[in-house]
Amino acid sequence: MYSRRGSNFYSLSTRALKVAKQRALFAASVFFLLFSLLIFRLAQIMIFDVRGGENPSGQNAPTFISRADIVDRNGVIVATSLPTTSLYACPHEIINLKESVEKIANVFSEINKDDLTKKLSSSKKFIWIKRHLSPSQEQAVLNQGIPGMHLLRTERRVYPDKNLLAHVLGGTDVDNVGISGIEKVFDQTLRESANPVVLSIDTKVQHAVRDELQKGIKEFSALGGAAIVMEIATGSIIALVSLPDFDPNKNSDPEAKERFNMVTSSAIEPGSSAKIFNTAMALEYGVVTPFTKFDARFPLKVGKYTIHDFRGKGMFLSVEEIMKYSSNIGSARIAMKVGPAAQKKFFKRIGLLDMVSCELSETQRPLYPSYWGELNSITISFGHGIAFSPLHLITVASGILNNGVLNTPTLLKRQSIPGKKILSAKTSSKMKALMRINVLEGTNRLAEVGGYLVGGKSGTAEKQKGGRYLKNVNYNGFMGAFPMTDPKYAVYVLLDDPKATVKTHGYRASGWNTTPTAGNVIRRIGPILGVSVFNGPEPDWHNILRKIK
Repeated sequence: MYSRRGSNFYSLSTRALKVAKQRALFAASVFFLLFSLLIFRLAQIMIFDVRGGENPSGQNAPTFISRADIVDRNGVIVATSLPTTSLYACPHEIINLKESVEKIANVFSEINKDDLTKKLSSSKKFIWIKRHLSPSQEQAVLNQGIPGMHLLRTERRVYPDKNLLAHVLGGTDVDNVGISGIEKVFDQTLRESANPVVLSIDTKVQHAVRDELQKGIKEFSALGGAAIVMEIATGSIIALVSLPDFDPNKNSDPEAKERFNMVTSSAIEPGSSAKIFNTAMALEYGVVTPFTKFDARFPLKVGKYTIHDFRGKGMFLSVEEIMKYSSNIGSARIAMKVGPAAQKKFFKRIGLLDMVSCELSETQRPLYPSYWGELNSITISFGHGIAFSPLHLITVASGILNNGVLNTPTLLKRQSIPGKKILSAKTSSKMKALMRINVLEGTNRLAEVGGYLVGGKSGTAEKQKGGRYLKNVNYNGFMGAFPMTDPKYAVYVLLDDPKATVKTHGYRASGWNTTPTAGNVIRRIGPILGVSVFNGPEPDWHNILRKIK
């Protein structure tokens, strides 16, 4: 009995001792864990907290949300965000104001001590000291060990191509919020989704277009210019350039002239490029054929106004020749045959009187007379008295060349969306032939690029100031497309007040400056876009016109 009781006693005490050891070990582990967390937290505080991504001042500092990338149609990154660190202060936490100011000034020589002292003496809970520190600046601040100064992990928007896509992308403010362009329109999307916004833009084409436009501006001493390339079948914008431009990496003045997007925000009279629309109108209504002739022997008098031709032919001209020689008198007579009401109705039908916009918010409404009388109809026939943006012009012209189907322009890579039928395929075919003949035989021969079968129509219009036209101060444009057997791409080039040169023999009309500039653009982008060079005999466009019934 004794031995059994003894055995039970030792067994119980052994178990009790084991349990006590386990509890002690558990308590020690918990204590060690809590102690470790405390040490870790103290370490965070000692190195300004934000090194671990926390905000020591809670609600006082802003919270930064990651922003998705923007890429071109081929996946090339054109806008991205890089992690940075910014310095801010909580004035109520500062122990020695003078010493803190001195230490900060030692790190950032550009900071004014008096201004900083005034800032830190305020009752505010949160004050920015310096945004987007370099690694060396960040370490220098840490080395100073200033109470009340904190580092916050932030992001900085970066545009690798600098000015290349300035007016497309727009930009963000210092808090990474979109303020213009695609950055503004898709601000919420870029903040809420990790997926990139994919543009229709091709950066290789964009580079070539911008380069040739810059050369054109320089050669003809223009004030600026614009250019746009559109895929005709879809309305996709492949390139969009407005010069002068800006570097979106820099926070420049939002009201600076470089910020103005001439492609979408301007309302410019098209000049003779409007003959594309006026001619298509007459053909669509069936009141003329390409071979119908009009009297262009003498200037046309309408009331107190007289319509002249520049270097007129002094003879009857067919519709084909009116396009080819860019006759204002002939265009006016076409408009008179159609009538003002029918002309306005047609311009409305093809979309010239409605607002055309892509994804950019900086767009301009078309300008046209509220009263559309005979004189208005005549001047509008050759591009005066009506104004719209380059984006508007190329969109409607592309619709005419797209077998009469108008697409909504887009800066996003997307599948084709069904467009709106604005005229017949028959009229479209006639316009393709007329525009090709114009480049082959007419006033726009300098747009010709071997193998690409370019077609188009230039336009020269006097600029206005205070409601008055300025003599010899022009907007010059060229509306082109290629290849005209089956147009794939439309190109519009605009120069702001180009000057005459020795090379242009003293002339400053668009046929001498925007037309060759557009030709240079097409020569550069054709191979990039994979457009096959046509090596066969030139189609007989006059015969093609005769056969279209």
